[in-house]
Amino acid sequence: MNTITATNNRLDQVLIYQFLLVAAVLLLVAPLATKGAAPEIELMFSLQIILTSIATLVAIFIKQAINRTSISILFGIWLLVWVTHLS
Repeated sequence: MNTITATNNRLDQVLIYQFLLVAAVLLLVAPLATKGAAPEIELMFSLQIILTSIATLVAIFIKQAINRTSISILFGIWLLVWVTHLS
């Protein structure tokens, strides 16, 4: 899977970036959206593959560049996930 997009990003890098982004957003939203209901949490995370696929296609369509800024934003979101779930 070494195909290059129009922004010179490899598709596997775009997919990994989008997977991590969707996972972080779901982890941030899960406590707020479900209030402890297990079926809703399972449904949200079972949709992760579909949401990641959609996010990846949108990123390819809008020619999202994965550069230092986007990686820093992803890292910041994951720090927010850790702070939210540890407190």
